[in-house]
Amino acid sequence: MTQQGTIKKLLPDGMAEIEVTRRSACGHDCAKCGGCGGLETQTLYVTARNRAEAQVGERVLIEGETGQVLGIAVLVYLLPVVLFFAGYAAAGAMGAGSGTAALSGGVLFVIGILAAIWYNRRVKQRNEVPFEITRRL
Repeated sequence: MTQQGTIKKLLPDGMAEIEVTRRSACGHDCAKCGGCGGLETQTLYVTARNRAEAQVGERVLIEGETGQVLGIAVLVYLLPVVLFFAGYAAAGAMGAGSGTAALSGGVLFVIGILAAIWYNRRVKQRNEVPFEITRRL
């Protein structure tokens, strides 16, 4: 996965904070579609290894390790939902009512979110960022 961005801040340990404008996946023809309400871009800030030694304000090309990015996305989005349905199904199989089953699923959903937060903090502490600046533009 490759993106372009602008360096906003240099961080310790050879890292940089980069502003990336993420475009929609629909082809950006909002006049014809109107499905997204006209919001065709989103600004994100990512941390990347700055091996290109780029400076603040420079446009850079960043590359992400697709497998790691997808793994993080699965953890953040899919794990809580899977845990919710597993908790709901397990409580239902034990004869609990729908309210108790929903509560069980909700508890496991929260546990999934807490696991994602814990993993995010761990990645930040170890500087295991999935992005790297490959070159200046």
